[in-house]
Amino acid sequence: MMSTMGFRLWLAVSAGAGLLWLGWAQTTNPSQDEQLQRLRNLGKAFYENPTTQAEAVEQFRRALALRPNDPGERLNYGLALLRAGKTKEGIAELERVQKQKPDLPHTWFNLGVEWKKMGEHERALAQFEQMAKLVPDEPISRYNLGVLYKLVGRPEDAIKSFEMATKLDANLAAPHFQLYNAYRQARRMEDAQRELRLFQEIKKRTEGTATPEDMEWSAWAEVYDPVDSRWAMDEKPAELKFESRTLTGKADAQTAGVEAFELDGDGRADLVVWSAAGIAVYRGGAAAVDLGALGALRDIASLAIGDFNNDGFADFAVAARDGVTLWANEKGKFRKVDAVLPAQAFRKLVWLDYDHDYDLDLVLLGATQALYRNEGSAGFGDRTADFPFAPGSAVDAVPFRYVADTKSADLLVSYEGKPGVIYRDLLQGFYRAEPAPLVPAGARQLTAADIDNDRELDIAFLDGGRTRLLRNRIGRFEADAGGWPGAGFVFADLGLRGVADLVAGPNIARNLGGGKFSEPKQQFGDPVVWAAADFDGDAKIDLAAVHADGSVRVERNATATANLWTRIRVVGVKNLLTAPGAEVEVKAGRLYQKKLYTGLPLVFGLRGAKQIDTVRITWPNGLIQNEPNQAAGKLLEYKEAQRLSGSCPIIWTWNGTQFEYITDVLGVAPLGASAGDGKYFPVDHDEYIAIQGDSLRAVKGRYEVRITEELSEAAYIDQIRLIAVDHPAEVDIFHNDKWKGPPFPEFRLYGVSKRIAPVSARDERGRDVLRKVVAKDKTYPDEFQRTVSAVAELHALELDFGKDAARHGKAVMVLSGWVDWADGSTFLAVAQEKRGGLVPPYLQVKDERGEWKTVIEDMGMPAGKPKTIAVDLTGKWLSASREVRIVTNLCVYWDEVFLSEETGKPPVTLTDLDAGTAEIRFRGYSGNLVHPERKQPEQFFYSQSMPVSLWNPTPGMYTRYGDVRELLTAVDDRFVIMSSGDEIRLLFDAARLPALPAGWKRDFLLKVDGWAKDRDANTAYSQTVEPLPFHGMTQYPYGSNEKFPATPEHERWRTSYNTRPALRLIRPLVGDRAAPPRKSAGGMGMGM
Repeated sequence: MMSTMGFRLWLAVSAGAGLLWLGWAQTTNPSQDEQLQRLRNLGKAFYENPTTQAEAVEQFRRALALRPNDPGERLNYGLALLRAGKTKEGIAELERVQKQKPDLPHTWFNLGVEWKKMGEHERALAQFEQMAKLVPDEPISRYNLGVLYKLVGRPEDAIKSFEMATKLDANLAAPHFQLYNAYRQARRMEDAQRELRLFQEIKKRTEGTATPEDMEWSAWAEVYDPVDSRWAMDEKPAELKFESRTLTGKADAQTAGVEAFELDGDGRADLVVWSAAGIAVYRGGAAAVDLGALGALRDIASLAIGDFNNDGFADFAVAARDGVTLWANEKGKFRKVDAVLPAQAFRKLVWLDYDHDYDLDLVLLGATQALYRNEGSAGFGDRTADFPFAPGSAVDAVPFRYVADTKSADLLVSYEGKPGVIYRDLLQGFYRAEPAPLVPAGARQLTAADIDNDRELDIAFLDGGRTRLLRNRIGRFEADAGGWPGAGFVFADLGLRGVADLVAGPNIARNLGGGKFSEPKQQFGDPVVWAAADFDGDAKIDLAAVHADGSVRVERNATATANLWTRIRVVGVKNLLTAPGAEVEVKAGRLYQKKLYTGLPLVFGLRGAKQIDTVRITWPNGLIQNEPNQAAGKLLEYKEAQRLSGSCPIIWTWNGTQFEYITDVLGVAPLGASAGDGKYFPVDHDEYIAIQGDSLRAVKGRYEVRITEELSEAAYIDQIRLIAVDHPAEVDIFHNDKWKGPPFPEFRLYGVSKRIAPVSARDERGRDVLRKVVAKDKTYPDEFQRTVSAVAELHALELDFGKDAARHGKAVMVLSGWVDWADGSTFLAVAQEKRGGLVPPYLQVKDERGEWKTVIEDMGMPAGKPKTIAVDLTGKWLSASREVRIVTNLCVYWDEVFLSEETGKPPVTLTDLDAGTAEIRFRGYSGNLVHPERKQPEQFFYSQSMPVSLWNPTPGMYTRYGDVRELLTAVDDRFVIMSSGDEIRLLFDAARLPALPAGWKRDFLLKVDGWAKDRDANTAYSQTVEPLPFHGMTQYPYGSNEKFPATPEHERWRTSYNTRPALRLIRPLVGDRAAPPRKSAGGMGMGM
């Protein structure tokens, strides 16, 4: 979001003036340089991790101790202090840097942002005015100048600044929105409408962007961490030596393909070769494996490796002349799978989880193109109509994440007779075809890899007998001139130097860093296709090739080198076990590398680095896991970390001594949550949360409630009301709210003075679970089988309340418990299975013959974290039996369950309170604890606030920080839009409540009206705040026949309140800080 020219111009001016800040000001010995770089790397890794902000401060403090007079080191230390919440100390360090180096733009930008946040508008204005002088073409600074001019009453200067911001970066939406408002106030209505149109066009174009527009961030706000891949030039690489071995069998050279994979789970690389002559597998790249029926296949055009049944073993999809077949890998033995697939020829097969339901689907390419969806136990279903295949005969394809740090699974395809096409993943199973003109007709061996160590995935392919390369320049591709001759190619780090050398045909071109390669040197005979892997386990990358005569040869890497290495294996939990497409990044000193995981452990060369500063894993579903400070020279295995489940804001109350966790809210209102193929759950819009009197104590005559947004979602809150519930002390009050489908529960209270506990309780296997359901003690009947995705076997809780219970047929059953939510992608996957979809709880009783009969199809359940629900059983009994059976395949954990015969209206006095004070602000994220088996609800700790998370907030515009009382008093579709990390602070006037009668007590209900929308890939519009919900909509997503209200009041609300762009909390591990970050997921940019 900043000007590349501006950043580089400043560097040039600084260097000319003798400011050697980019060289870190001093020349020291290499060992100190390496130590300093390691401290920076560790500091950055800790800086990115929400749990290690204090450690980030410590690492940057130590770096500063090595270079105490260096303004750059002090700058990073100050930024770390700010992120750790030590605002006063961070500001002091930046002011010290500013005095030391007043021509350093970073201090002016960051101090401007901090003073602006604190409402010190004049001080902020002074900072940004100087920033604009130092870097005149930086658009974010110009935008902030405009905002500050507006706040201090200088509207003409504000307009000039916003106009300048749009000129400097036409892709920024926020300045257009500000200009729309400014022009309206200036009565320039034609200009206002133009700006509104431009704003809407940009927002539409940037739907699905990974990194939301953040108008308080630019490259000047980043921890300084330059990537200089030219380090590879600083020493002469060791001479490569190989020992050649010819394997048994021959392939057809004209149709051959070759790939490394892991056959049997031993962590070693094996080799598969296919061609018209058949398929051969070589264990360890050496001994041929008996393939049985698989080995009898002939006329093979393509073989795709992927674990389609998620058992941890690499399966095969094989395209032969007579059709496509699937072969399941059963611990090294292949069995043909009975799957209905096209009985015709295809040129290329690709595994791709196109619908993000955590299984691999199959794309079939050739003269015809098809998509077959993995539907679990139901097999594979033809979904070709779902995919926007371009006309033409496909040649080759490669899946990759085109825009870094997104959830997308894009697909680049080459064609005969025309340029390539990139199929852009729009999520929810939708794709858009876009031209890729830099991929020429007939391009083969398409490959995605970070060739120049800048974290962006480049594209390589074979064209006209030459290997050609498209460099990814932060979302825009540039074609390298020339290319390298040879019939086939592979990139591999052959000297453990941390860079990928190029093997093209018989030649090797050494990677010199900085995107440069040495002149090719002939090393081999006449190979036509290559693969690379460590076949013998010595950590050096070996080569395998099919040669022109059909022979299969393995070139064992015998290069003499003292360079160090690491081997990394990742194991999915929520993601697929083999984690296909996961991005693994390694930072060690000056070395940075990024590789794509394919199910086979990755080898990273480290040169002389004995320690890895950071390993970062970006899992296929887009979540990020940092593993700092790792040892070199061994296998590092990482299992996917546990994640928070569900999607709801959290309620906290002041109990007189601390803020107490109550539960989550708006679990009844999950916007756009997928219920299966193209279906979405209907949503309620209000929820009542019970708060015990002891949990909410008045201080100085006010009750304080806080609502925090802790998860990866956006929340839309229209009304919050505290309801005092006064009642006799001997009567417990329960309400009727719960998660269920329409008709949604009506507001109703039950009073219970006598609880009837069950006399027996058993689960679906007859196990006695009575002791687990007679008290609210966090012990649950939890022995049912379940997956990590929160899908359970169909399980039951059978309760008997005894024949003396509810003799007159009137009863209400009260149940406490919680739900480990399955996400929308899981609902989609289960809906595709033979067994059908997920089953919310239904209730059965016994009839006169003693048989179970369903009397409530949708009983309801707690809406997320621990809550208590009531189920009216009056009129539901079919016999004298008072046995009840609750059945579901959701992960519902029941705690205390009892019956009450009191079903009438209870003796209560209700008093509603609107908040006297309501403000929204950024707080961060509470400390949390996740049970390793997910058999307990997540725990949250308010006192352990952290400023960053493991995700970026949903892109879009949020409610500006400050007073929001006006928005929370009435249900009027003028709501507070909360971002991940936000908090609403509420104060209620206790003096407005009546005096309690003798013998009565006071509890509370908190009524919250609104919705929440998570970022699951199959949630509708999950990657954007818009479109906004409203109470008159019939469903979400709503159709074109329904519109959000456009009254003057709503327009004022939009322009006055919805002015805060989403923050960017997670930054790239490395990257070109001089280049503007991507703002759009659209447009491949291959023609630029």
